Amino acid sequence: MKALALAVRFLTVLPWPGAPREPEGGDMARALARFPFVGLLIGAVLVALDWVLASAFSVSVRSGLLIIALIVLTRGSSLRGFSDFVDALGPGNDAGEGPAGSMGILLVIGALLLKFVALSELQGYERYVALLLSPILARAAMACLIASPPSVQEAVGGSREFARPSSPREGYIALGWSFLLCFLLGWFWGLFLAIVALCVTWGLKRLLDKPGREVRDAPGAVNEIVETMTLVLFSA
Repeated sequence: MKALALAVRFLTVLPWPGAPREPEGGDMARALARFPFVGLLIGAVLVALDWVLASAFSVSVRSGLLIIALIVLTRGSSLRGFSDFVDALGPGNDAGEGPAGSMGILLVIGALLLKFVALSELQGYERYVALLLSPILARAAMACLIASPPSVQEAVGGSREFARPSSPREGYIALGWSFLLCFLLGWFWGLFLAIVALCVTWGLKRLLDKPGREVRDAPGAVNEIVETMTLVLFSA
């Protein structure tokens, strides 16, 4: 429970009890394996909020409110990471200098619009499953990237406290939990989405492994990309 509390406190604003004030290396490593369960918690909060709002608002208004709630719940950290990621990939850009560039900001707005449109297309049980699976897969992808070899660890920015004591083992455990949760909640469609998310994460890791690529919050970027991609695939 201590590792789960640490993961919840790191990834959300929820005041989860039990997190150590001065976590040790082993606590941080174990917390990585709990990232998919934090995603499940985030999804459950969104499903509950959507159910409460359903009696008063249309599906489009609810979708917008859910996106705002997700940003508040996660402090918007993945959006900042995504903006840094985009700016770092631009020619002649350095993600370590200055605020987010215009291209990063524009693509963040585009990602939010994609989420809104995708969520607005979903209703009923499919909508609830999408709200559960997208944060699970996004946080599992984040854990995998944090637990990657040093070439990626050196560029994880805000996740650096998790990078130091972690190893690929924690990332594989998080991946295994995400596959299990996706199968239980979405059956074979859930497994398909988990495989797609894994491929996207692997591709981004290969991109970051290239010399000269440094992103302050690469795990935040992959979190936002996988989360948006999952919602879009659900609406297809």
